Amino acid sequence: MTVMSEELLEALEADESGDLDAIIEQRRPEDFDALRSLLRLDPTVEPSHRAKAIYALGRWGDPAVVEAIQDLLPDVEEAERIGAIDALGRLRAEDALDDILEHVDDESVSVRKFVARALGRINTPRARAELSKLEQTDPSDYIRSLASKLLSRG
Repeated sequence: MTVMSEELLEALEADESGDLDAIIEQRRPEDFDALRSLLRLDPTVEPSHRAKAIYALGRWGDPAVVEAIQDLLPDVEEAERIGAIDALGRLRAEDALDDILEHVDDESVSVRKFVARALGRINTPRARAELSKLEQTDPSDYIRSLASKLLSRG
C-alpha cells in the first residue's frame, strides 16, 4: 500500500474532483509521489483511486508521468481510459500521440471526445491532420463538430 497523507486519501475517496483540486494547488512533492505510485495495474490499487490519480496528475502538469500513463492506457476500463487520454492531452505529450490515436475509433463517443480534445491540445501538424480526419469521418455528429471547432482554434 502506498503511503499518503490523510488529506490525499480523503480526496481520492471523495465523490467529487474538487477535493483533488486543493491537492493539486498545494503541489506537495509527497502527494505527487503518492499519486504517481497509483499509476500501476496492481490489484491493491483501487481503480477509482487510479482514475482520480490520473485526473490529478494530468492537471499537475509534470511530464514525468507521461510514460506511466501511456503504459496504463491499453489495459484500463473506459473511465480510466478517458482520464488517461485527457491527461496526455493536458500534458501536451507529443510522444504519446500514437497511444492516443489507438483510441480514435473507440466504440465510446466519450473516449473519442477526449481523443479529439487531446489532439487539439497537442496541436502538432500530425495531431491536426488526425483531428481533420475525425472531422470528416467520425460517425458521431458531435465528434465531427467538436473536431471542427478545435481545428478552427488553430
